[in-house]
Amino acid sequence: MSDRKDNIGGHLGVVTGMLLIVSVILGSGILVLPGLVYEKIGRDGIYAWIGCAALCMPILLTMIILAGTHPSAGGVAYYAKLAFGQYAELFVSLLFLGATVLGLPSIAIVGATYLEKTSHLGVDIHVFAALLILLAAAFARSSGGTLRNAVNLVGGGSLFILLVMLLAFLVLEIWDKDVRFDPPSSFSAIVSQFPLIFFSFTGWDIACHLSEDFREPKVNFGRAMFFAFIVVCGVYVASAAIVQLADIRANYNTPMYEVGIHVLPSAPIWLVPLIGVSLIAANLFGSVVAVSRLVAYLSRRNFLPPNLNIAPRNSVYAVTAALLLVLACDRIGVLNIEVMFSLAGMNFLAIYIISALALVRLLPTRSSSLLATLIIVPSLAIMMSVLSSLLYIGIIALLAYWLDQESGRGWLE
Repeated sequence: MSDRKDNIGGHLGVVTGMLLIVSVILGSGILVLPGLVYEKIGRDGIYAWIGCAALCMPILLTMIILAGTHPSAGGVAYYAKLAFGQYAELFVSLLFLGATVLGLPSIAIVGATYLEKTSHLGVDIHVFAALLILLAAAFARSSGGTLRNAVNLVGGGSLFILLVMLLAFLVLEIWDKDVRFDPPSSFSAIVSQFPLIFFSFTGWDIACHLSEDFREPKVNFGRAMFFAFIVVCGVYVASAAIVQLADIRANYNTPMYEVGIHVLPSAPIWLVPLIGVSLIAANLFGSVVAVSRLVAYLSRRNFLPPNLNIAPRNSVYAVTAALLLVLACDRIGVLNIEVMFSLAGMNFLAIYIISALALVRLLPTRSSSLLATLIIVPSLAIMMSVLSSLLYIGIIALLAYWLDQESGRGWLE
């Protein structure tokens, strides 16, 4: 069963799809978290990244199975509808939109901060953030072969630059050094960093909204997700290793910048910030494409105005307007993006739980039950550790119930 609309998708292959998925997953966390983890637990940090990657494997497999079996721009919302009905579809859609619409402006602000430090123009970072969002939207509004070219240019370019930087840092760090990674010294310290690291691996549910953009999604999407997971894990573990080898002593919130000063003291000061900006620009691009696909799906389902599905660019315009509105609210102090982004992060855990339950409902096998258990137990443990976020999710659930009751009336009544 599929909700696929052929005039939207069917243009991505394994390599191009992998680049787009990597762009969705790799965000501002890679520029910050390796240093923060190293500051807290030192040389055990690399094992925390490896352990968190292992915990994410069940989520990856669940999303591959669901998207391969039911390719749709609705992604996790569509799977929830198939398993539990319209209310679950609306609930998951709102969770997803809330997390991304609040989270993406924060990512843009991180990139804007790098830009401001590099340019020394004294321009408000919100202006730079708005420019990054508009740039991402300009690429995301394309479709078909143009979208494929945009993915290759933005996603491939940023990934290539990042990999070259990491490789250069690794080679220079291990040159003439006695490189050794000691066994883990404290498993409790390693586990304590999982909640911080986990959100660097979120986005596999976002990638599911791209499944209908693939040629032969049942085969190509799964392969693209698997290779993207390998690349993402490799980048994160390499970053943790580089920070450990460099043994940084300051600027833990900008570890790659500190490593760059340590390893390449004669390099231009703008080099690492430029790499960070390119990575964030690619992340915004991939995320805007994925979120716009969900908006188009909800338009087809008559939950949003029908004109948002006339052309792919219409849903991109709607997403861009929402991101700019949230950015403006942050600028004038109406919203505290940092707090809201932290709460929105819990939305992803709720989505993973519902997706795991949907997998068991749609494919009732022992392996599905095992995957679901491996997702639900740790997700609930993390959510219960931040009880304040449950109120926010409860409000989303009530809003979904109201929309479910009102959906039959249509937008013109």
